[in-house]
Amino acid sequence: MASDSRGTLKDRQGRRIAYYDINQKIFPLGDKLIADTGYASLNDAKVSFLSALMSRFSHSQLSHVDVDQLPTSYFKYSDTVLAPEGAASAKLQTLVFAGYEKAKPTLCMYDGESRRDIQCRNSGYLSSPHQQIFELANVSSLSFREAAQVMKKTIDDYAAAVQPGLVGGPVVLRTITTSGSRWFETPPDWPTWEAFTDLAEDYKNNRVPFHLMPGISQEQLTRVIDDGAVWARLGQTSSARGSTTDGPVIGSYPPDR
Repeated sequence: MASDSRGTLKDRQGRRIAYYDINQKIFPLGDKLIADTGYASLNDAKVSFLSALMSRFSHSQLSHVDVDQLPTSYFKYSDTVLAPEGAASAKLQTLVFAGYEKAKPTLCMYDGESRRDIQCRNSGYLSSPHQQIFELANVSSLSFREAAQVMKKTIDDYAAAVQPGLVGGPVVLRTITTSGSRWFETPPDWPTWEAFTDLAEDYKNNRVPFHLMPGISQEQLTRVIDDGAVWARLGQTSSARGSTTDGPVIGSYPPDR
């Protein structure tokens, strides 16, 4: 599984304000993985970030299911622990679920940004955005390292082709075998944000570098983050909760050679 690591902060009108390049999009769950692209933030004041929800889900008994049942189990969990608005926002992401079912590799993709259906396959690759990756056409003949090089280049090329600031940062990869999963290389040091107050605290203390989009001032970024922190404390409508993960995710199944 491969992803970029860019997160983008939007204001209430959907205008991109700033981005940061330590946004986790691949989440280990024991012998399975979930990866996301789409909205990284949730409309829930207490559990505002998808990474926090995934971390909690990984410790839940509901995550101990076969990979083809994992999407249903995950949404059942989010319906249980989030407010109704937060549970609805958790269904807006595009998610890739990966693991082994009876020793057979399985990839399932939930299309949360359009049809909201689920498709699974046992070979080849799935990507978001949907694209044809010619070098992965015969992915079963590739080693993990060879596939990783193709996936990283695909994401880097996509980042170079889209509007500056939307996609980028380090490409992160994680592999799964029947014996477990591991990070292919050293992953970024992701922040452990749960509510927007955590993001605001890191911003205040310069722990996370936020890069302004063209034409945006530091005051505008500060206002968006402050509004988000107020929403997290008081449950008020936030202009910051539209933090997004606009970058691609690719899942493929080569053998481990």
